[in-house]
Formats: sequence, C-alpha cells, structure tokens
Amino acid sequence: MLFAVLSARSGDLKGKVVAADCGASMSFVSVQVGEIAHGYSDESGMILLTDIPSGVYNVSITTLGYSKIVLASIEIGNSVTDLGTLRMEPMVTIMDPFEIVYVRPPYSHHYNGTSNVIQEEELRKVQPLGSEELLKKVAGVNVAGDMGISNRLNIGIRGSYPRRSEKLLLLEDGVPIAPAPYLSPSAYYNPPTDRLDGIEVIKGADALTMGPNNMYGVLNYITKKPALKPELRASLTGGQRGYNSQFITYGGTWKNLGAELQVLNKFFDGFQNNTSSHIFNATGKVYADLSDRSTMYMKVNYHQENSKATYSGQTPLTFALDPVQNPFDADDLATKRYALDMIYKYKLSDNVVLTSTGYASQFTRDWWRQNTTLILANDVRGYVGEDLFAEKYSYLQGSFTNDDYVRVGRLENGRESTKARNRLFRVAGVKEELEWNYSINEDLNGTLLVGLNAHTEQFFNQEIVNDSSRFSRSGEIVKDQKYLLSAFSGFVKNQITYKKLSVSPMLRYELVNMRKFNLLSIASDPLNDGSKNYGAINNSFGQMLPGMNVNYVLLDSTLNHLELYSGAYMGYTPPTSSVGFIGVDEEGSVNTSPEEENINMRPELSRSYEFGVRGYGAGGKLQGQMTVFDNTIENYYAAGRKEAFETLGSVNIRGLELNGSFDFGKLLNSNKHELILGFSCTWMQSKILSGLLKDSDLFKARHTDATKQELIDKINGERSGYSVYFANDSLIERTLTVSDFDNIESIEFGFGQGEIQNNAAPYVPNQIISVNMSYGFEGFNFGLSYSRVGAQYTEYLNFENETAEGAIGKLEAYGILDANIGYTFKSKSKIIDGMNLFVAGKNLLNEIYTASRLHRVSSGIMPGGFRQINAGIIFNL
Repeated sequence: MLFAVLSARSGDLKGKVVAADCGASMSFVSVQVGEIAHGYSDESGMILLTDIPSGVYNVSITTLGYSKIVLASIEIGNSVTDLGTLRMEPMVTIMDPFEIVYVRPPYSHHYNGTSNVIQEEELRKVQPLGSEELLKKVAGVNVAGDMGISNRLNIGIRGSYPRRSEKLLLLEDGVPIAPAPYLSPSAYYNPPTDRLDGIEVIKGADALTMGPNNMYGVLNYITKKPALKPELRASLTGGQRGYNSQFITYGGTWKNLGAELQVLNKFFDGFQNNTSSHIFNATGKVYADLSDRSTMYMKVNYHQENSKATYSGQTPLTFALDPVQNPFDADDLATKRYALDMIYKYKLSDNVVLTSTGYASQFTRDWWRQNTTLILANDVRGYVGEDLFAEKYSYLQGSFTNDDYVRVGRLENGRESTKARNRLFRVAGVKEELEWNYSINEDLNGTLLVGLNAHTEQFFNQEIVNDSSRFSRSGEIVKDQKYLLSAFSGFVKNQITYKKLSVSPMLRYELVNMRKFNLLSIASDPLNDGSKNYGAINNSFGQMLPGMNVNYVLLDSTLNHLELYSGAYMGYTPPTSSVGFIGVDEEGSVNTSPEEENINMRPELSRSYEFGVRGYGAGGKLQGQMTVFDNTIENYYAAGRKEAFETLGSVNIRGLELNGSFDFGKLLNSNKHELILGFSCTWMQSKILSGLLKDSDLFKARHTDATKQELIDKINGERSGYSVYFANDSLIERTLTVSDFDNIESIEFGFGQGEIQNNAAPYVPNQIISVNMSYGFEGFNFGLSYSRVGAQYTEYLNFENETAEGAIGKLEAYGILDANIGYTFKSKSKIIDGMNLFVAGKNLLNEIYTASRLHRVSSGIMPGGFRQINAGIIFNL
C-alpha cells in the first residue's frame, strides 16, 4: 500500500480502482485529496490513504490513458471513508494495449493472425544479453548468431534467410528502425533489451498493415513507458569477460503528462579475443493526454556503438584447437544513430480515431575490417613472421594436414592492411491511419482501418583501402555510391464481425522509385553538366498485395478463450540497393549489368497461408497457440550470401508452430506460489521448387577430399540438374569422377522437375524446441530454460561435409541451457523496497557449437556464445 504524508491524524480513505473496459485492477493510479493528501493505488488497485485531517474534500483519480475521475465533497471523518469500486474509462491513447488485462496469453488479441508476445516480466527475470536470447524461445524463429550480444540481429522467421534479419520488417513502437527499410534493411541497429517492455512477433496477414518486408514476419519492439509513480531507478550488472552495464532511468507521471529519460552504458570484452563492444544509448520520451480526445507521444533516441566487431570467423582447425582465438585486432565498427518519433492520436468522434505518425533517423556505420587470407597451418609461421606468430598464433603447435587452414591478416608490402565499408543512411516518413468502429445491428459490427504512408531514404556507400598500416583510418576511395528512394504506400483493412465470426479482407499497395548514383564515375565524366540527377540509374515499380483473415471464437469469457483463425495473403520483400538495378527478361533470366532501359527488377512475392487455434482456459492456467503455415516464394533472386538465381527461383517453406504454458500455482489455489511450465516447438520443411542458381563462393572454398567427393556424387546423382563447365566455358555432360574436380571452373544448378528436386533452403532446421520453467515464491524467483535447434544446411547444395575454411557445410544440432535466480525485497525503506538482486547464467553447460556460417568464405565458422554468468541489482533511488 502507498501512504500519503500528512501532518494531522484523523480519518482514512480507501477504495479500489479498476478499468471499466475489462474490470482489471489498476496499479499506481494517482489519488489527490484536496491540497493536503496524495497517494497511489497499490499493485492490486487498492487505495488506502491514512491520517487525513477531518474535512470535506474533492478527490481526483488520474492516470495516463484514462478519463479523470473527480469525486466532489467527500467527507473525511474519524473513521474509514470507503469510495467503493471506481471504474476508469479508457481514452484514446498510445499506451501499451496489452498493459491491463486479466490473462496475459502468449499472443496478442490485436492481431487476427499468428503473433507471439514476450512480456516485460520475462525480460526482467531472464536479464538477457540481447534480444536473440529471448527470440530463440519463440515458435517459428531461428537464431543464427555471429558471436555478438545481438548488436546486429541475425534471425529467421518461418524460414527466412537470417543474415542481418534483412528479410524481416523491424519496428520499435510501430516505427521502422532498420537503417533503410527498403534500400538496406540489414539490422545493423538493434535496440538494447535493457530499455524494452516487450517484443511482438507478427507473422500473419496483419503484416500487410505495417510496411514492406512483410513476407515472413514483423518484429515490433515495445519500449518502456514512463512510470506512473515518479521514480529514479538504477540497474547495475556485472559478469564474466568484463561484462558491465549501467542503466539509469528517471521518469513518472504528473497529472496528464508522463516523461522519462533513460541512459544505458554497456561494455563487454566479447566471447573471443579482439571482439569487445561498448554501447551508449540515451532515450527521452514524453506522453501527454492533451484532452479527452487527443494524446501525444514523442521519443528522441541517441545510440552509439564502438566495437571490435570482426567479419572473420574461424576455420575448422582453429575452432577445434581454441574457439576463443581471433587474431584480427584492427577490426573496428563505429555506429551512431539519431532518431525522432512522434505519434498523435485524435478522436474525431466516438467511433473514429485518427493516428498521425512522423519519424526521422540518421544512422552511420563505419566499419574498418582487416584484409585476410587463408594459409595452410604449416605455412603460418613463415608467412606472418616470428613476431606476429608469437603474438597471435603460438597455439599452432605440432604438425598439420593439407586440409588444415588458418585465417591470417593478408600481407601487402610486408604489412597488414584494412578496408573500410562506410555507410550513411537517412530515413524520414509520415503515416496517417484512420480507424472507424461501426455497428450495423446488435450482431453485426466492424472495424475499418485505412492507412497512408509517404517514406523517403538516402543511402551513401563508400569503400576505402589503405596499405600503410592495419590501424590506418584513411586511404583511397575505391567506391562511392549514393542511393535515393521514395515510397508511397496505402492499405485498407475491414474487419467484419457477425456474432462469433470475423472476416477481415485487406489490401496493400506500394509504389517505389529508387535511384543509384556512381559518384566516382560521375565525378570523372567530362560531360557532367551538374544537373541534380545527372548519372542517375532508375528503377520504379508498383505492387498490389491482397490478404484476408477469418476468425471464429468458440469460447469467450474473462478467464477462458478459444479461437480458430486462418489467413491468406501475398507478401513481398522489395529489391534492395544491391539487387534493385538488374534486369529480368520474359523467361526470368537475370542480367546483372543491363542497359538502363532494361532495368526492371521486381519484388520477391509470396503466397502465404496459415491456419491455427489459440486461447487460454482452466481459469487462465492453460495458455497456448498452434499454427500450420505454408509459404511459397516466387521471383526469388537474392538467395543468400554469394548465392543468386540466374533464372528467378521459387521456394516452398511449410511447417507447424506450437507454444503453450500451464500455471501449476493456480492449480494449487496458491497465492504465494507460482510454478509455470512452458514450451515452444517448431517443425519446418523447405524445398527449392525451381530456378537456376550460381554460387560464387563454391570454388573459392578450400575443398577437402570429402566435399570434393560429395559434390561429384551430387552431380552424378541428378546429372540433368547440373551444368558443369571446364576451362574455356566448355560444357561437360558426362558422368564425372573426383579426379575431374580440379578442372571445374563453374557450375550452374537447376532446380525443379527433372533437375535437382529435393534440396532444402539454407538455415531452415526441421525442428526447434524450447522448454522452460519458472517458479516464484513471494519475492523469490527461479527460471530454467533449454533450447534445442536441429541440424540445418547453410547453402543451396546442402553439403553434409565441411570445407577446410568452414564456409560450407551442415550445422549440427545443438542445445543450450540457461537459468536465472532473483529476489525482490519488500521494505518500508524507499531504497530497499522493490530492490531486486539477480544472477543469470547463459549456456550453463558451455556447449561449444557452430552458430552459423553467415558470411561464408569471408568468415567461415561463427561460434555461438560460451558460458556467461552475470549478476546485478535493480533499485530505486
């Protein structure tokens, strides 16, 4: 209970505050008694203010997002004055829509199709290193790590290629956060989990209302809201490998205004040598209920990262000898992000709400990466010299085979060198959404949602080389490009509900114009007339995307809900800057260097279907969701790293997602004990249906006898699917032997009927399973989770064996065990009350596994994170 501080002792005031729309208790609601007493409702919504001087007062009940309650002439006497149950009516608001509910299911009612929600409580208990640690427990999500702490997100949803999550739409509070959502959607910025209240994963047709890259799924980060009760809060964490984090927040709610400032400083030495990371993030936000009809939200964010982020992984030899080794001390990544988001909601009438959103961001990514080469282990000492060998490679002792390679810094004129890939992105946009809730009769009603979005992007891309020192940070500009994009989109969704049946047809349209400027060529062109668009290369396209959801509610009460749902839609991923300026002829053959008039690259499109059941029951104890999905992707070009379809391809990915939990504490009717068992399971199957593909890394890899024989066996097993070329582009159609391998210069792979018929897409494991347990008793909590990811291929040829540098080969299955323990104090002391002590353990069994080969020949093996133990304290100041 929260108590007012006052000078005279007389009567008490009590009551309870609940939400009028759902009846749920409302915590930390402000209670003002005249000018002399003030307090807040407690966590169960109860009000108790004591020692109020006798008199007659006006009592005001206020909180953000709800209409103010004013009780006039309340008499306080010598006994307890009971206000009874006070029901607060919601206003139009931007506050988190799943904040006040009886039951928190693992999905969101705000979406008609499949969704998953990670709640704030899980974030607080688990204390994750990054968002990948949370997302690996979500059905349908596959994490392909690169030894970081999720600074650059690498996940796939329903079989999407996971490198930099570039096939997904990434949002923060509904606003796009990728450096350039159309031109360069790679996740080089990922919000730190410290400042999150939750994560939504949206996979169904609802994605059509959210933006581009809606084919596989949408990730929406929900950031922390200002506290209802003003407070200064600190979270301090420390752990192995120099991990330390300081997160300080101050904020609260004052009448109709909520504001908060968040500052995060985080440092980590990294799981390998020379992979340290330092992050500074500052966020300011303001919520304001301007009137009963309007509300405003503004957020300003600054993010800075300075990391020794490497692009170079390990070879099978170095991974086996010592997975901690990384010799590249000159890799430097520096990013800065400035962002401003504003959202304004206005209630035009009782049934119509207009939401206006404006956003702008600038993101810079300067990445100096050491130039590397592959050397036989027996030759490393002679290549790098005694000094470098003693400093970086002394673990290479003994004799090695001709399949044992090591990545070392490439020497030029006796010196190691670096190359910069520096990028600048600017994004801005405005979005208008109109929501109309209408009713035709008692049984038939609906919600019409209409949205329009104007969006613009700028992308500047430079590459700089130097040969003076690997630590030099200047040199010769060898690439200088500028990309401009404007996109206009709109959607309409009409959810029509008749009794328990809802049908939601929707339609999205995108109109995109993109331009490319080769600034080096333009600068050296004597015919340059100085005009704004001189030298521009253009591509424009439009795309219509229909969709529909059908939902049927079988059971609906306060603590029990059961619902069937299905969806069908056409999703799309627009061509990025790297593929948006190529040509495709009528047969689907790709020309990577077309004349400008032949540039006509179009989006990748999908036909996506899902059917599922979700709900909660047994008085809220049992919760779950099950979905069957089937996605067929066409116009498939950008298949993966260094893999592209020369004739546009088609891929099918289907599967089953299942997740649920059961609260045994409620089963025992115990208010003190909480015991929740949960799980998520994913089964996926993928198949390349058609297309002609070329893998430019295939013969850059160092093949072993095993991978040579495997490739020859694949060719001979489905001979008509492989076009094999020897020297001088001579096509060889006979059966091959392994002795022919060294004569092969290139191979084209044809997929489909009569060619290669049963190959799977990369990074689509057949099974992903996660089980977890959470126990709580009063202030104590303990959690345990185990995640297992099945074996998965990493390229379209589906190699079982591994090449000698680690770029090609199957990833074996692996399992990770995590645990957390914590205690939250209750005390009359302001500092001690609410103080939380915690210990979080990651990969407790210290599983050493290959997490990915994301950058292929450029990197090889990217190990997963090793065992990491962190501990910390959270308290109010």
